[in-house]
Amino acid sequence: MINSPAAKARVLFVDDEPRVLTTMRMLFRAHYEVYFAEGGTQALELLKKQAVDVIVSDQRMPGMTGIELLRAARELNPNAMRILLTGYSDLNAIIGSINEGEIFRFVNKPWSNDDLSTTVARAVTAARASAAMTAKADERPAPAQSGPLPAVLVMDDDARVPPQIQAILGNECRVFGATTMSEAVDLLEREHIGVVISDTRVQDHPVVNLIGTLKQHHPELVSVILTERADAGAAIDLINQGQIYRFITKPIIDNACKITVNSALKQHERLSHSPELHQRYEVANTPEPPPPSSGTGRLLDRIRSIRSWVRRRA
Repeated sequence: MINSPAAKARVLFVDDEPRVLTTMRMLFRAHYEVYFAEGGTQALELLKKQAVDVIVSDQRMPGMTGIELLRAARELNPNAMRILLTGYSDLNAIIGSINEGEIFRFVNKPWSNDDLSTTVARAVTAARASAAMTAKADERPAPAQSGPLPAVLVMDDDARVPPQIQAILGNECRVFGATTMSEAVDLLEREHIGVVISDTRVQDHPVVNLIGTLKQHHPELVSVILTERADAGAAIDLINQGQIYRFITKPIIDNACKITVNSALKQHERLSHSPELHQRYEVANTPEPPPPSSGTGRLLDRIRSIRSWVRRRA
């Protein structure tokens, strides 16, 4: 375990600009045991000697990007929560932050001090929950599989995509397809879905509210996004508001898709049997939801009322 409950949480800030680190020191030193590094190499050397609860890193740094640092940090300090700061919109960096660094939040610079403080506090809570679960892991018997195996739901305007993914996965799991959000919710109500794979837009409607509501009310569900559009803003929203597990780029590469979906199914089982981990994938506060009288609002209400398959199997 990283810290005892009474100890101050340990937070590492990484930025090549000394003035940013000075700001972080002033903002956080009263609340946490703070550490600082002026680049990725220095940060990794520190992490080899000192475990931390949260790592807050800038993306654009000379020598090593924030994504590269957080990917390496994940190996050294897997329970630490990772927050990425960036002052520019770069889709490749955003996708990398999910697929390689497993980021808790993506924060744009300049940031709001209050928002950043709240984000770090939530990350600390999640990190300690993960550490506590890891400490008890050896005492917990392996869960027995009961009921139907979880299936994969694919939301995409292109009806050819679900059969393509079924062909990639073979007979290892069932794949259901939906070309509208209403069809998707129908399937979520009827079937034991463990993983949702979706384009960023379905029938020209953004999926962020649906994905975010799913994660908020059914945290054991794991979402993977299919994308071919360079829409950095949508990707950031999906990270922060939907805790997306991975991105798959189009055109789909069979082997990469199979590895990603199998990993997502394992993550679903892990979250189903370890509720302590749910805080680690907590979604950010979302904008004002659509009114219940609207089509989207009614769909979100249906998602909120879906009974979890975890409870149905208990």
